[in-house]
Amino acid sequence: MSETIKPTTIMRHYTSLYSSIALFVGTQFDIFSIIDNGPLTVKEVATALKTKPHFVERLLNALVAAELLEINGEKVANTPETSYYLVKGKPDYLGEHVAVNPYLKRWVFEAGIKTGETFKQGKAIDSFDYEGLDFDTLLNTFRGTMPVAVKAGEELAKRFDFSRYSTVADIGGASGGLVAALAKAYPMAKYTVIDLPSVTPVAKVLLKEQGMTEIAVIEGNIVEGPCKQKFDALILRAIIPVLSPEHARTAMKHMGESVNPGGSIFILGHVMDDSKTTPVEEVGWYLINLNWEDEAGNYSEGDYREMLLEAGFMNIKREILPNGDGLIYAVKA
Repeated sequence: MSETIKPTTIMRHYTSLYSSIALFVGTQFDIFSIIDNGPLTVKEVATALKTKPHFVERLLNALVAAELLEINGEKVANTPETSYYLVKGKPDYLGEHVAVNPYLKRWVFEAGIKTGETFKQGKAIDSFDYEGLDFDTLLNTFRGTMPVAVKAGEELAKRFDFSRYSTVADIGGASGGLVAALAKAYPMAKYTVIDLPSVTPVAKVLLKEQGMTEIAVIEGNIVEGPCKQKFDALILRAIIPVLSPEHARTAMKHMGESVNPGGSIFILGHVMDDSKTTPVEEVGWYLINLNWEDEAGNYSEGDYREMLLEAGFMNIKREILPNGDGLIYAVKA
């Protein structure tokens, strides 16, 4: 039997870790943008990075092995794929994709290696307490995630016509980057960021840095109650996946009470198929999420549909945005 059954799948998953780390480091240091002006030698790349040539040599070799760079004599060059998708400034740059962004990827790597310990202790050992963290920590965190939020807003603006909405609120908007992108594309609407009292001062600073001071920032907790006013459209990104099933259902009910009839809700984040075994990146994220939120739910498309219907929404649809965000959107009856 051992002669016909090979550990192909097992070894593919074990060895893919090395390519994933090489890609993470490559995007972290923007290797592909540097090399796009090339081809370049190891020494030339090391000079650009201000680091040791033998460090760079090993990274470049790993990227060649991962088929992300090509050897060109004594130099290396981008592949057509990396030149198209991993060079900053190009139209289809993937650096702010939720599965590629170095800031988010670091979180996944750091939490992922702790999963076994989370299982042993039976609780999240890398939890992130938004209400307990100081201003500077939250500022650095949301400044790091802002490019991903901005990209999500840009994708929403391309995909949907927000000119039909007069008022738009981002629930748990953190940096405000998502609605800032929407406001640039559709400036006639009034935009609001709603978040916890510990987060709103950070949102105000980051929006000011973007020159978007006309966006309102108010305190609120959608789990505790509906918004103080109704909006034509509600957006929430990466909120439901970190809530327990009970809190998620309560939050959805409150959001149903916060949208005008005929208004819309856009839920961005992690959505699995109903089998909860695909797509692999979402299934994997929910496993890693145990390290951050051990009581959070494990949400599929069907789970979202059930909660939305209970909250009075209809015409529920699902898709995946180009930036990698899963999207569930619906209309308030």
